[in-house]
Amino acid sequence: MQVICMTVRKKTALIVFVVISLFLSFNLLMDYFYVLGSLEDLEIDEGEKSLKRAVLAIDRDLEHLSLFCYDWAEWDDSYRFIEDRNEAFINSNLSENTFLHNHLALLFFINKSGQVVWGRCYNEELEEFISIAEFSGQKWSTAHPLLQHSRNDSVVKGYMQTSTGVLMLASRPIIPTSAYGDIRGTLIMGRLICDRCIELMRERTQLDMEIWSMSDETLLSFDCHAKDQLQAGTATHIVRNQDWIFGYTVLDDIYSRPVLLLRTKAWRTIYKRSRDGILVEMLCTLLSAIIVGFLISYLLYRSVSRPLACFVKLISGIGASEDMQQIDIHPENDEIACLQREFNQMVQRLHDDARKRESVEVDLRVSEARLSAVLDAAPDGILTIDAAGMIKTVNLAAVEMFGYEAGYLPGKSIFLLSASQRRTLLKEEIKKFHKDPESSVFSLGVEVSGVRQDGSHILLHCKIGRVEIEGADRFICIVRDVSGLKEIHEKLMRTKHLASIGEMGASIAHEIRNPLAGISGAVQALTEMSSVEHSEYEILIEINRLTGCIEETVCQMLEYAKDWQPEPRLTSIVDLINETISVYSRQADLQNTTINVKGSAEIRALVDPELISQVLVNLMANAVAACGGRHGVLLWSVEKSLREVYITLQDNGSGIDGDLQKSVFKPFYTTRENGNGLGLAICQKIIERHNGNIALESEVNVGTKVTIVLPKSKFLKT
Repeated sequence: MQVICMTVRKKTALIVFVVISLFLSFNLLMDYFYVLGSLEDLEIDEGEKSLKRAVLAIDRDLEHLSLFCYDWAEWDDSYRFIEDRNEAFINSNLSENTFLHNHLALLFFINKSGQVVWGRCYNEELEEFISIAEFSGQKWSTAHPLLQHSRNDSVVKGYMQTSTGVLMLASRPIIPTSAYGDIRGTLIMGRLICDRCIELMRERTQLDMEIWSMSDETLLSFDCHAKDQLQAGTATHIVRNQDWIFGYTVLDDIYSRPVLLLRTKAWRTIYKRSRDGILVEMLCTLLSAIIVGFLISYLLYRSVSRPLACFVKLISGIGASEDMQQIDIHPENDEIACLQREFNQMVQRLHDDARKRESVEVDLRVSEARLSAVLDAAPDGILTIDAAGMIKTVNLAAVEMFGYEAGYLPGKSIFLLSASQRRTLLKEEIKKFHKDPESSVFSLGVEVSGVRQDGSHILLHCKIGRVEIEGADRFICIVRDVSGLKEIHEKLMRTKHLASIGEMGASIAHEIRNPLAGISGAVQALTEMSSVEHSEYEILIEINRLTGCIEETVCQMLEYAKDWQPEPRLTSIVDLINETISVYSRQADLQNTTINVKGSAEIRALVDPELISQVLVNLMANAVAACGGRHGVLLWSVEKSLREVYITLQDNGSGIDGDLQKSVFKPFYTTRENGNGLGLAICQKIIERHNGNIALESEVNVGTKVTIVLPKSKFLKT
């Protein structure tokens, strides 16, 4: 049975018709349901914006009244008037002109007990003082909302329905001009919301707006309906008819009750013009679609449908086959035959390319996996950057070294990983390396300061090589974290230096001590002789004192040369400080010194109490000496973290110059005339034997702060 199929020509015509029909239908639906609906929503938004502008205009008038009231309330004359009610103030400031020029309908001065000191109501239209029933009393309740002022900067403002209409009220506490002083009373000002006020708001906002009292009985029916909706709890109410869009809202009085009904009105110009424009646009679109449809159908038939019909007959079998196969060439040398030959060549190329692509993809995946494994296994960080300093690739060691997540660094600048103060120099060196690699320090390797993601700094050894990839220069940057090696090297050199100093000092002290003992004994014997004259006796006493100083220095040198072996015990640091203060106070005069200790006795650390007490005594002696003859204040403070204990001594002494602070822990360095320069060096050595550290901060004529950091329970050095 012969199957009747629709021809390409008919399909083309049908497709064009369906597409145009769908386009027109979609366009019509979009215009009427979306565009017009959006315009209606836009009108509602504009109505709400108009309401907000109108409310802001009223609030602005209320704020201006509040500021004007504040100017009067924060005035020394008003502050005195509330007490003495002087006639001069009334004659000069509370005349009829004050009400008229400032459009005031009400002005009251009320003291703290609620007694009206002075108050008048004014009718601006009649230009005379009137009486308002709600403000006729001479004694107000202290619970009145307008009198609730507990702070000097408090304000009460709002609206109130009265027998003469709705008043705009502002209340401020009466205080001195300096704003510092007790509140003596309250100043209340009010303005009547009248037609003149509403007209001024219309001119400022360029809105067609109306304001009525909620008790107004002249409202139209749709206005009454809007009022009912708003009283039911709706914040705003938007109403539309054929020509207008109305917006309604209510304003509450000082008792939080609805008092004013606000309405804005605007023409529906946008909606009307848009609707007419959509109708014209739809007619033009329909006519254009019909013309374009005929043209497309004819051109497709001439250029596609007719030639394709012949070719389809020859390749119709390929569509049912899973594999692409070559077709038999048409015997005639025409366009169809040319198309067939090109088709066969294309099929052959596709087969060849597919085989090559599969082979290359396999090799590429193996190569990438091998290279990635090698780079990730490397202990050093390896980064690839371009000539602009942008990171292209980064291995696992570099990611872990700088603390970033994998995949974050590629695409970022290499300068993100360098210290800010070294970035300019780093940029210049990279440019120099790009031009002449041999002239740059990076060709041999250089130490640079790196920055981790958390902001901490690390010392890196960086070496860069250049390679060309895809015709562009790339730089292979190899970095190694040498922070630990640097620290170990510096500590080793310092230890060797101190050890040599200690050995030398011990040797010298041993050689000096025996002759020194003989000199001291001889001087002591001479002082006991009765034939010694007074002047000679004083010289012998001085020699004996100086000999004692030398003996003390020798003892300190021997102490410094000791190889301490701490005997750690779990010790309360605060108790140890208090014991040290008690012992030291019996040895030194502390009458002119105040010593305070801050910290909990529960803070404990694994330390040798005798050695740490020696450190505390030395620090306290230095602090007392730094205070000189003036009253000294010493503050000990003890704090802790998860693993460490912090001991701080702060004094108010003369301080140490910044250039000298770097040398205070060096052996034999001292700023005191009778010092030997070994006290702080011994302190540092003891603290380091406890696996801790000691630091000093000082400012001249301000004081010195010494901080000791000790581990709470970590095993001590041996």
